[in-house]
This record gives sequence, C-alpha cells and structure tokens, in this order.
Amino acid sequence: MSTQPTARHDAHSVRAGSDAVTAERLAALADGLYAAWAEPAVSRRDELLADCCIPAVTYANPLGEAVGIIEFADLIGEFLAPYPGHRPVRTSGVDVHHRRARWEWGLRNSIGQIVLMGLDVVTFTERPRLETISTFFGPPPRPVYSFGAAPA
Repeated sequence: MSTQPTARHDAHSVRAGSDAVTAERLAALADGLYAAWAEPAVSRRDELLADCCIPAVTYANPLGEAVGIIEFADLIGEFLAPYPGHRPVRTSGVDVHHRRARWEWGLRNSIGQIVLMGLDVVTFTERPRLETISTFFGPPPRPVYSFGAAPA
C-alpha cells in the first residue's frame, strides 16, 4: 500500500470557442461555488459567491431561483438548513464550449456518502465569472417504450 499523497487531476472536455486554460479556471470557479454552498456564515458565503459570480448572477434549481449574490446566498442557506454537514462537490471534469459549461456534482453527507447527484449548466463571462447557473437534480428521465403500441 502506497503512503504517497493523492492528487486530483481532472480531465476536461474543451470544444470550439474555448481553451484548456478557461476549462481549468471554470473548474476552480465550480469548486469556489461549492465552497460557498458549504459555508454556514452568510457574510463569508457572500464573499465566496462574489469571487466566482457576477453581481447579477441568476441561479435556478428545481426548488427555487435567485437573482444576484445576496438572493443566491440566502437561497443556499434555506436549501442547506435541513442538511447540516452536507457539502456539494464536483464529481466530473468540466465540459466547455462557447462561454457555456457543464459538470456533474454530488451532495455528500457528513460521513462522505453522496446522497444526491446532479448537473450544473452555466454560462460565463469573458473574465471568466459565472453568469447563469442551472442546477438539475438526479439523472435525466429515461425514455419509456411500449412494445406493440401504434406509432404516434
């Protein structure tokens, strides 16, 4: 068994209209975003969001939406209040093109188990900073097939 420290090296998918440096920066912004989600102090959460988002950021998930850093920070507090010790983490590399990106995330409980998985789809500014964030919970719905049914 190795006693060497472990380092994380993410593979990113860089497509037209972007580059590897932008993908790395977006990975750092995503990690900063999740640090804000894990922060219990509202003032510190505001600071962390300001580091990775534009002031007029728009955020939406299936349970709510917010416009601006203060509203977003409040929504985070409301969402996580019933889940003390839970922390979101990025679980994939970043897929980026044309000032849009996506990555998968997981919500870990206090013992490290992922209890909810999802996907964030974002747009970002040239700087880059997150401009819009759309969060989806769980995997997309799968098609349902009925055998012997008449075509629609």
